[in-house]
Amino acid sequence: MKQQGVSLVEILLVIAAVGIIILILGNLPNSISLIGRSNHHSLAREVAVKQLEDKRAITYENLSYGEVAITDSRLNLLPGGSGKVEVSDCDSETVCTNGEQLKKVTVTISWKDSGKDQKIVLDTLVGVGGLN
Repeated sequence: MKQQGVSLVEILLVIAAVGIIILILGNLPNSISLIGRSNHHSLAREVAVKQLEDKRAITYENLSYGEVAITDSRLNLLPGGSGKVEVSDCDSETVCTNGEQLKKVTVTISWKDSGKDQKIVLDTLVGVGGLN
């Protein structure tokens, strides 16, 4: 004798499987967006670190004060990407309290993600004879 029809257990299993698929597909756009943001953040950090390394390779005496735009081609991969490097005197009230000869180098990378402004700021100090 053959049974025809669908049992209640089979229906519940199909409903559970469909629910799981809907849950996965519903979170997929958010996951893709998070991956993109993470890639942008990593790229911005790479550009900033490279700029800091380049400035630290310059001697204290040859490191000129002021602000300069970054021309790294990787900034074009960031939506609305731009950057600047600023060289200034060390803060004499908090860091250079004993008159140390140090220059502060600040790298700022800016871009937009989902219409929101994003920014990474990295600082370093360059001194006469290096930092020890």
